[in-house]
Amino acid sequence: MWERNGRRIAKEEHIIVRSPYNIVAGKIETEACEINVAEHCNLGCRGCSHLSPISSRDFVSPDSLAKDLTTLREFYRPTHIRLLGGEPLLHPNIVSVLLAVRESGITDRLRLLTNGLLLSRMPVEFWQLVNEVHISSYPGSDMSKDDMKICYELARSHNVTLLVRYYDKFRESYTEVGTKNSNLVKRIYATCQIAHVWRCHTVANGYFYKCPQSYFLPKLLSHKKGIAVTQDGIRISNSRGFGEELLAYLNSTTPMAACRYCLGSVGKLFPHEQVRRTNWNEPQERSTEELLDPAHLMVLEEIDNGADNRCVSTERKLN
Repeated sequence: MWERNGRRIAKEEHIIVRSPYNIVAGKIETEACEINVAEHCNLGCRGCSHLSPISSRDFVSPDSLAKDLTTLREFYRPTHIRLLGGEPLLHPNIVSVLLAVRESGITDRLRLLTNGLLLSRMPVEFWQLVNEVHISSYPGSDMSKDDMKICYELARSHNVTLLVRYYDKFRESYTEVGTKNSNLVKRIYATCQIAHVWRCHTVANGYFYKCPQSYFLPKLLSHKKGIAVTQDGIRISNSRGFGEELLAYLNSTTPMAACRYCLGSVGKLFPHEQVRRTNWNEPQERSTEELLDPAHLMVLEEIDNGADNRCVSTERKLN
């Protein structure tokens, strides 16, 4: 129990304060929608919340993506599309993916997130199609100064925003053991910045997901835990009632199946490291309670649901 406005409140009442979605011209407005262009990666970051080090070589289809986004645009309007992975620049035809997003008409702004290691090799057409490139840099895996200079000049000449974020820590993102404590699952879901604050909506294979974890975790755990791969998403449809279905899904306060194994925004902090793919998920073979940061959970519940997760050490906009 604790006090709020002079009233004693039970922990079961923990609810994050959410801003309602704006509906403009019949469309749900939001900040971003994510596309996992390539699900694998050329790095093995221990803290990858998208499970890229153990993901197979799975690339988004430009044609399928164009179809999904074209259908979705009738009901949904993100400020920008966020293209990421895995490492999106591993896609053998990244330009076609960018064109598919452009031609769908769902947004006017494209942001690509990359570790930057392949960025200097991108063709001119790539720089003509993106609006922003955000580079995630990790200790020991930085771009070379020469490659950074090449990318800076290409970005500048094509009026592309180039930003570098340096990550030296991560938070535990999931557990393969989970928890039997349903109230704890509710608390983690209610404070999840990924789903409710940052709103990292995800489109994949004809489905819309509230967050990337509701897409990736069922894929990983479907055989072990009996979670259907698409259980936590909704199929994208051009039916008349889809807009209402989508809004109800986004506003739902009920945790998803993946939430029993997800740590949301409140996993323990640990230093960044590159690890071997063969034993990448060994640290996740512990329970939710073992991997949880109770103090940060309390901060998000009682003080600030937008509190910094303390993973980014510095951020630098280059142009």
